[in-house]
Amino acid sequence: MKRVLAVLATVVVLAAPLTACSGSKSVSGTVVSKNTDRDCSTKKKHGKRTRSCHTEYELQVRTKSGDQEEVDVSSGDYADCVEGSKYPKCTTR
Repeated sequence: MKRVLAVLATVVVLAAPLTACSGSKSVSGTVVSKNTDRDCSTKKKHGKRTRSCHTEYELQVRTKSGDQEEVDVSSGDYADCVEGSKYPKCTTR
């Protein structure tokens, strides 16, 4: 019995990070602000320096309970959802 519980606990611990990043969290409310984060990194490959950048698009959504939730969205959804619009309805234009 102890062995079964130990295996189960290990599975839960290893699976937790996978479910945390899945984006399955359903949030609905009003968009109160928008933010972008641009991350760049420089690597040296074959004697040359290369720079790689990517942008993360985020919306701050106020839920009916008054809480603010940060939601990662695509660049298209970021453009479609203006402050004051209803999320996730603004993503389905």
